[in-house]
Amino acid sequence: MAGISQRERTASGTGVVFSSGFFGFFAHAGFLNALRELGIKPLGCAGASSGAIVAAMAAAGMSDQTIKEILFHVRKADFWDPDPVIHIVKSALRFFRGYRGYLRGDAYGKLLKQIPIKHIEDCLLPLLIVATNLSLQREERFTKGPLIKAIQASGAVPGLFKPVEIDGALFVDGGMVNKAPVQALADLIQPEKIIVHFIASVNIGDRPDSFLQKRVTPWHMYHLAVNVSRHEAYQRQCDSVRKQGIEVIEVRTHSSGVGPDNLAKGPQAYRKAKEGALKILSSIKF
Repeated sequence: MAGISQRERTASGTGVVFSSGFFGFFAHAGFLNALRELGIKPLGCAGASSGAIVAAMAAAGMSDQTIKEILFHVRKADFWDPDPVIHIVKSALRFFRGYRGYLRGDAYGKLLKQIPIKHIEDCLLPLLIVATNLSLQREERFTKGPLIKAIQASGAVPGLFKPVEIDGALFVDGGMVNKAPVQALADLIQPEKIIVHFIASVNIGDRPDSFLQKRVTPWHMYHLAVNVSRHEAYQRQCDSVRKQGIEVIEVRTHSSGVGPDNLAKGPQAYRKAKEGALKILSSIKF
């Protein structure tokens, strides 16, 4: 391969995108396992929010068994590190002026240290992680620099986690600005195909006007509007990439919802995603 540039080495083949999705890393990991069983070797990976975790694990070359051991043993106490109650009360008395979020994120960062790569550029595969740069009010694409910081930034759900500071700028959840970075990965590696493991937002596809039947209706209206906007932006990315001659294959495995209070459902989500991906991808020629 001497004399061949990185761009030339990755000019064809398949890239993989892992979308954002609250605690969707179980399903993403099952999907990754299916890819590997089918012998689909990505040229590069990209992810947002929970998808950034598994994208990094894939790009770092971690085995499926190691990934399962890490994820299946995660407990809420391993990452749930809220501020002391007195601090929250004091912030409330100030009407939360200057308050950044409930969880400090230190425990989450400690968990991520189980990924054996320190810098994005040292991964075995090209890796791209997106986050929302609050300071510069734009999408940020991380393709080099500290890996754990980038994953933390991409997964810092606003209000739940405090923003992550990198080089003086504050970052939050990448899924807010880019649910599935299809265009970003296309720009990075110029593949022939991009497979997207897409985890749809929970209220997309609900019965029309169902939000009117829920408590705190204004919040549900706002939440749905945000998710509609993100979904439309994702569809525009896919259309743009297809116009560039890149095939986009979207895989939806409809795994069980997992959250911080029902992590025991994680293995089930993993298995269902794996089974669904095997069924969908086995009929596609790569």
